[in-house]
Amino acid sequence: MNEVRRATYLDAIGVVSYVSRQQQPGAALTRRIEVVSDAPSVTPARAELLVKKPVKPSRAEDLAEMKMAPQPQPPGETVPRFSLSAIVAGRWLWIEDLAGMPLATDQVQLVQSMARALLIAQAQNQAKDTAALLLPDLAKPDVEQFHWPIHNNRQFDLNATAARAGVAAFINRRLEQRGCAGLILLGKVSTTWIHAQELSIPTVCTAASAEILASPSCKPVVWRELLPIANSG
Repeated sequence: MNEVRRATYLDAIGVVSYVSRQQQPGAALTRRIEVVSDAPSVTPARAELLVKKPVKPSRAEDLAEMKMAPQPQPPGETVPRFSLSAIVAGRWLWIEDLAGMPLATDQVQLVQSMARALLIAQAQNQAKDTAALLLPDLAKPDVEQFHWPIHNNRQFDLNATAARAGVAAFINRRLEQRGCAGLILLGKVSTTWIHAQELSIPTVCTAASAEILASPSCKPVVWRELLPIANSG
C-alpha cells in the first residue's frame, strides 16, 4: 500500500504512527517520506485558538436572536387586504375604509363640509367669532391613504394582528404630526382595524361618507353623532 495513504488511514482511525529519528542498528531500513503541505503554517498561539471549542450561546441569546429574525407567515393564514383614506380636515383626522373603491371627489368635499360645520359649532360653544371659520383654508382637506399589506414579503407577519398594529402606528403618526384634536371613524368597517379604546384622544364613529351621499336623510343622525367631538376640545 502507498505509505502516505496508509498513514492517512491510520490517522483516521486514531492510530498513532511513530517513526524513529535515527536508523537503529540491525533494524530494517525505515522509509522516510517528506510530505509537503500547501496549507499555511500555524503558530502555536494560532493553533491554541483553533483547537478551542466555540462558546455555545445561552438560551436567552438564542431566544433573542429568534425574535429578531423575520418570522415566516404561517401556512394557510390569510392576509387581509384593505385601503383606508386618512383626511385631515379642521382639527380632526377622518378615517374611512374604502371597501376596494377609489376615494371620490364628492366624498372629500363632504368631509370638508362636515369639518367646517364642526369648527363653527365649536366656536359657538366657546363664544368665539365664527366669521373667520368660513374661510376655506381652515377646513381644507389633506388626503392620504393607507394600504395593507404594505409589502409582499411573506417572511414578515401580514396577518390581522399585524395589520391593526400598522394602522395604529399610521394613525398615531398623523395625529401627532398634524396636532389633531380628535379622530372620526367613518363607517363601521373601519372599526375592524382601529380600536378606539386604545387611543388617548376623543373618538367618534359615524356613517361612511359613501353612505351619507347615498342616503342624505341620515345627515341629522350623523350630525348628532359628530357634535360630542366638537364639544370635547
